[in-house]
Amino acid sequence: MKFKVRTALLNAVAMVALVGCGGGSDGGASTVTPTAGTPSTPPAAKPYTILETREEAARFLIQAGFGGTEAEIDALVGTDAADWIADQMRKPATRTLPLMQSRYPTRQDTDSHHSRMLWQTLLTADDELRQRMMFALSQIFVISTDNFFDQGYSTAYYTDILTDQAFGNYRALLEDVTYSPTMAKYLTYYRNRKADPRTGRMPDENYAREILQLFSIGLVELEMDGTPKPGSPETYDNEDILGLARVFTGLSGEGASFRWSDQGEDYRHKRLQMFDEEHSALEKRFLGTTIPENTGGNETISRALDTIATHPNVAPFISRQLIQRFTASSPSPEYVRRVAEVFENGSYRAPNGQQFGIGRRGDLGAVIAAILLDPSVHDDVQGTHEGKVREPVIKFIQYAKAFRVSGIDIWAEWRFNNTNDPNNGLSQHPLKSPSVFNFYRPGYIAPGTESGEAGLSAPELQIVNEGASLGFVNFISHYIMRRADDPDNFPGFTPDFSAEINLADDVSALVDHLDVKLTAGQLSEAAKADIIDVVSTLNVDGDDADVERRKRAQTAILMVMASGAYAAQN
Repeated sequence: MKFKVRTALLNAVAMVALVGCGGGSDGGASTVTPTAGTPSTPPAAKPYTILETREEAARFLIQAGFGGTEAEIDALVGTDAADWIADQMRKPATRTLPLMQSRYPTRQDTDSHHSRMLWQTLLTADDELRQRMMFALSQIFVISTDNFFDQGYSTAYYTDILTDQAFGNYRALLEDVTYSPTMAKYLTYYRNRKADPRTGRMPDENYAREILQLFSIGLVELEMDGTPKPGSPETYDNEDILGLARVFTGLSGEGASFRWSDQGEDYRHKRLQMFDEEHSALEKRFLGTTIPENTGGNETISRALDTIATHPNVAPFISRQLIQRFTASSPSPEYVRRVAEVFENGSYRAPNGQQFGIGRRGDLGAVIAAILLDPSVHDDVQGTHEGKVREPVIKFIQYAKAFRVSGIDIWAEWRFNNTNDPNNGLSQHPLKSPSVFNFYRPGYIAPGTESGEAGLSAPELQIVNEGASLGFVNFISHYIMRRADDPDNFPGFTPDFSAEINLADDVSALVDHLDVKLTAGQLSEAAKADIIDVVSTLNVDGDDADVERRKRAQTAILMVMASGAYAAQN
């Protein structure tokens, strides 16, 4: 076992095993015994990224997307994971702002409407890797829509920045985020003005601090493998913040002037405009860089972002967090180094020879390919640092994907107003974290757990605990049980349980089937036996046989989704 964390089963607290074998072939050549007298030509080694079994295919879809249907799992068997990634990167981006504008062409663009549109996209879009990357980036470049009300177009514009740059370049992403109205309002540099000695006004320091601490380099200098350098020297001090705060002055909504009244009609979802008369003309010193006085505002920001983006901390700092969102809660230093080197080089060659990235530092397409195709993800070794706690949002989306839920209409679902409620929700809602520090800290080590005793980070355990796990069961059981049984009173969100119902007479086969479909084969024999014992108590006979088969299927699905094996991925 990798490490254990506390979570909940249906009605009792259990320990969740994070089993991280990663599955996959060993990538070695087949053993060939030559015929006597004939020369032997060893066959070419197959790439280790070939998905040889249904378990491996299911596991990869959980790691790289939101899980898969039976057909999607079957279709991947025998294929190369690199090809799936390349195909996903070619898919057109599903953008939320055009959808918002189509559904709400007038000033009904509230954040609540954008939040529902975002959920609708996550649950239905077919560019899964891009949407998964958007969600991951939203937890690094954090804004929280709890701070807004009538900013639906603006937050949709911000979401689309993350979507469009999901496989783009880090430096370009950093600039787009900096010039977005939503980030400017969230971190209070919107209409940030230069210092005024007469009144004592000073530039707002909020963004200057967070762009360093959270979006780029962190607090201490790092080795390429993400570990602190000896002595943990700090990356910046207050003088750096003071100098950088001058950089982010003079930005306001697109319009005729800096004044509120002169902003254009669509300023909320357009790139911020620089007004040099409100930009600090003073010299700016930070991170060993000096920008001379009287440098124009846009040029100043460009130089500042160049300085930040080329800092040696960026590659390991960003790479480690992206690994955490996809494959490993506590990635090994070796894994971080391999991905960080790809970040630095801007390109990655997959084991099958396929090339990702264009060779420009910070290529995020190359980085995510390196994360998902790393040898540690596809070998049979159960490493201590492998595996991760699954995020509640992603667990629910897998349910919708796995059972081909139809009739998804988030606007008819009051439960999606705010799924942050830990008692009856998911303890997590996209783009609605409690602060700029996200739902959890990337370096969080959970006290009172085996992972904590081993010194392993498990960020997700800040929101995944006994109470929240029971809340997840309450939330998901409504969709597995009540929605499926009472479509007249609860229309929409209709699951397809036909494959499971067809297996209901053979409970062992049903559980084996769900083990692959939902957990990629992670259920222990003991867990399987417990589920089989409970489901078998539901008799299938008489006039109600069809109803009882459905109940068996639903109960088995709920028990698997409430299990430790579903709460973690390997």
